[in-house]
Amino acid sequence: MSKRAAEAAEHATTPSATTGTGSRAFLAPTPADLILRDVERHAEHPDALSNTGVMLHLTGAVPDLAELRRHVAARLPDFPCLTHVLDRDGPTARWMPAVPDMDHHIQAQHIDAGPQALDAAVRGLLGEPWPEEVPAWRLILLHGHVPNGFVLLYLTHHALQDAGSILAVLEALFGPPMDAEQSTAVARGVPHTPRLRPGQVLRSTMVLLRRAGKHHRWTSPAHPLSSRRHLMLTHAPATWLRTTARAGDASTNDVNLTALADAIAGWAKTAWPRAADLPIPVMIPINLRTAEEVTAPGNRLFMARIDLPGGTMPPLQRLARTRTLTHQLKSTEHKAVLRAALTRLPMWPFQRLVALMTAPGRLTLGASYVVVRHRLRYGDAEVDRIDPLMFCPPGAPMAVAVFVYGHEASACFRIDEALPGAGSLPARWRQALDDMAAQAVPTSSAGDLR
Repeated sequence: MSKRAAEAAEHATTPSATTGTGSRAFLAPTPADLILRDVERHAEHPDALSNTGVMLHLTGAVPDLAELRRHVAARLPDFPCLTHVLDRDGPTARWMPAVPDMDHHIQAQHIDAGPQALDAAVRGLLGEPWPEEVPAWRLILLHGHVPNGFVLLYLTHHALQDAGSILAVLEALFGPPMDAEQSTAVARGVPHTPRLRPGQVLRSTMVLLRRAGKHHRWTSPAHPLSSRRHLMLTHAPATWLRTTARAGDASTNDVNLTALADAIAGWAKTAWPRAADLPIPVMIPINLRTAEEVTAPGNRLFMARIDLPGGTMPPLQRLARTRTLTHQLKSTEHKAVLRAALTRLPMWPFQRLVALMTAPGRLTLGASYVVVRHRLRYGDAEVDRIDPLMFCPPGAPMAVAVFVYGHEASACFRIDEALPGAGSLPARWRQALDDMAAQAVPTSSAGDLR
């Protein structure tokens, strides 16, 4: 640990180290934090680094950089996730206080007009490495690409923040006043310290083991996976997901996953025979963050695998099958077991579980989904759209993140360049959503899968 970090640790006050968590328990990282930090050591290209974030698109006058820095700096004591670094390895690893530097963390960049200039700027910033021993986050004000608007680009390292944590920070900075329980980061129905029933532990364990088998969908001697990634964004009306969810008595994430399975199955027919006419294994991050941990550093999620229906079938039939598969993931009792595994298991059994799920022949694509609960703004400028920026670790074929904000669903596809023709997947996903909405007839309502 550097002298600067050590001084920060020595002089850190209790409120700044405990706000939002109620204790200093968060200083011990979860196994997921260490895994997400260490996985990028296998990356052979910056595209596969564990960098993630979001783009907030705002309409209004470009704000003053100094005022933006003051706005964030005034709130830093409330955010341990912005004032800590992950220090050391293994059982001795700890989240240690570190002093943020506003000149480094919050910057502005003028770019040329047009979406291509914005895309190029984001790609460049997303691939930059993090300086050592400073908190791994940045907020960059990008402007010039549109005449009356700007982008607030928030980047972080996935070991420091998961998607829920990112949204918690942005809601606190740019959202309405709210209690911790109201944050998008909080998993519904998950107790901070769950009481486990032996029967449920056994059932959940069997579910995890049954879904940990080898599938070899992405093992191809002709197209070995690489660390180079496509970065592709697409958008769809959120009403497509909601209309189909009501008609199918499903969640909007069920609809999203169905569209993703339809897109992959259609692409695989001609481009990837190993995934044609077979179930499609997908890893889904289950949010387990409680209100006590809204601003804590690190990850509070568990990657759960399901095998989505592949092959050719009517979209609403595929949705019905998907809904059956995700039923277990929505169970509060199952989430309680997953939270206990994340927060109570020693490092070695968790590492063995991760090794089992990510061994050659088992590692597969990831699909995350977030419904943003609150409208965001900065001053008089309103956030019109939120684009996620997903990462795809070495050994995985692709990762997809979808954020639903207001009337729009924004999807980020990070796809291994080794997959032939996979650039068609975003358009296929959007078309599948359109097709399902066109066929849907609302009959009932269903909530979102968290």
